[in-house]
Amino acid sequence: MTQIRRPINTASLNEQLAYWQRAMELEEGRNEVLRMVASGDSLDSVLNTLCHKAQVYNPNMYCSVLLLDNEAKTLHSVASSSLPDFYCEALNGTTIGMGVGSCGTAAFIEQRVIVEDINTHPYWVQFKGLALEAGLQSCWSEPIIGQDGRVYGTFAMYYSTPCKPTDEDIQFIELSANLAAVVFENDYNRQQLLDANTKLSLTVDERTSELEATNKALANRIERQARQQIERIEEEKMLTTNALLCGFAHEISTPIGNSLTTVSAIVDKIEKLFDALENGVMSRRAFEEHLTQLHQLSEINKKNLIKADSLLSQFQQLDAKQVSDVQQTFELSTFFAEVKASLHSVLGDHQLFIDSQELPITCVKECLWQVFYQLIENSLAHGFIDKAQGNIHISAIRKGNEIVINYQDDGCGIDQQHSDKVFEPFYTTQRNSNKIGLGLTTVGSLMGNVLNGRIQLQNSPVGARFEITLPGLSLVS
Repeated sequence: MTQIRRPINTASLNEQLAYWQRAMELEEGRNEVLRMVASGDSLDSVLNTLCHKAQVYNPNMYCSVLLLDNEAKTLHSVASSSLPDFYCEALNGTTIGMGVGSCGTAAFIEQRVIVEDINTHPYWVQFKGLALEAGLQSCWSEPIIGQDGRVYGTFAMYYSTPCKPTDEDIQFIELSANLAAVVFENDYNRQQLLDANTKLSLTVDERTSELEATNKALANRIERQARQQIERIEEEKMLTTNALLCGFAHEISTPIGNSLTTVSAIVDKIEKLFDALENGVMSRRAFEEHLTQLHQLSEINKKNLIKADSLLSQFQQLDAKQVSDVQQTFELSTFFAEVKASLHSVLGDHQLFIDSQELPITCVKECLWQVFYQLIENSLAHGFIDKAQGNIHISAIRKGNEIVINYQDDGCGIDQQHSDKVFEPFYTTQRNSNKIGLGLTTVGSLMGNVLNGRIQLQNSPVGARFEITLPGLSLVS
């Protein structure tokens, strides 16, 4: 009897061969990376090799490794495959935080972040235009974490179309991030060893007497620096107070001076009107003209007095003693919803997006509301001055014993030359407008004097970004 043989499925066989061929190439790539590490090659060359070898997994994928500066909490491009230079340069110096793209969020929360569609995900609201310009529509990011828990950076996979990772994709990004962690840890340990050897060589021949003299000199220096620091703080307080008073005097002198001039003109008109009436030489038409002029002068005077009153009100807001100290306990997500509803008419065509967990908090609610009112007003007045429809994104999470709130708009941003002056009183880039430069000064005063928190202007490739931190004492267990 003739034996019947089953036909060979050549398509399935070819797929299996391709799969094992790819697996062998990936394994060879990982071995090459490890050989470079063992040879002491530079960090950027090893990581660039890792990215290029990783593309064997999927030629349609773009890889990127970002280095985290743990002191500044900023990300820096160190290696990539096929990503545009302008995109990598724009990411340099971006401060990590909740909702700061995929990599900024992954490094901040120390967890994997999968964004299947950049067009719709809230983490990419502020950076969507930059990503689409680079032809990127999905981004999966894995934090690179060492054995001691140190975050070295992120390993990211980009695609030009929206897509969802498979189990195999998740396994690959984990393996790639783990390999990158080995590279970073080896470089870090090598540098630590070099530093230790350098210090050892410098201290071997030192004598005890020299060490004691150095310690004594160091103690004296620390004491002297402490005194100088106290004196400098007091001097800065005095300069700030003087600048505030001088600025206030300068700002309020204009409407008051204009008001005095207008009042003088009104008095002169009234005297002429009485003289004409007593002498009986005024016609009805002339009388009406005088009344019209008096009305116009009164309106001018009214506007000047309103401006002076507004200036006084804003100036009083800088004094923490003028603010209610009544603390309330409330949910932060509910608070943001109230802010959004109350400012609906002010926002107009601009959009306000809220992404907040249900975080109970105890603080002076009126002051916190004033902080976000001033920030939003600042975005509308300065950031969106040439933009018909802008976007503001507010996100909040609890990190340790603190609440961290990220405020981001996609406006024109703040030039680097102005970044260190935004919280100074009466500082504004629009001197000819109705803004007098006390909005962000009020925010800084309320954060430091009433809410016991802090606010910082962060680096951002798009618009202006502020990070607000409320202390652990404000949290409800």
